[in-house]
Amino acid sequence: MLLHVNQIHHFSKISKILLQVGLLILFWWIGSIIQNQFDLPISAAVIGLFIVLIGLMTGIFKLTWIKTGSDFILSELVLFFIPCFIGLMKYKTLFMTEGWQLILAVVLGTICVMVMTAYSVHLGFKIENKFKQYRSKSAHHHTNSTKHFINGEK
Repeated sequence: MLLHVNQIHHFSKISKILLQVGLLILFWWIGSIIQNQFDLPISAAVIGLFIVLIGLMTGIFKLTWIKTGSDFILSELVLFFIPCFIGLMKYKTLFMTEGWQLILAVVLGTICVMVMTAYSVHLGFKIENKFKQYRSKSAHHHTNSTKHFINGEK
């Protein structure tokens, strides 16, 4: 009986991951259509991510709809770099002659990504705190207005 329940839970988790990854692929596909329609120089994946961001910020859909699938993709991210490493082995002579330029580009690119990520997270936390302050002020004002109304005060 316990084995059966574990199998059902495991199947449920796998199906949830597949469904959510499918939803993320759908956003990428929509981004691809937008990119092709308007001949944009932006990657379809980036356009899809903006669609996801707008959907989350406006409340059109919830983070729980994609959280498990996106966590799965991020946990398996290393697998996406294996083809790059194999390609590097194919061009061994290029790497031996001009490898320092490639290493410099990778290091500088990584530093840029880390700095921009840090600033983005910092900005996100600042915006989140402002929303929390606004909501708490709004709720506090609403509570006080209700108390004054109940007590017959103006």
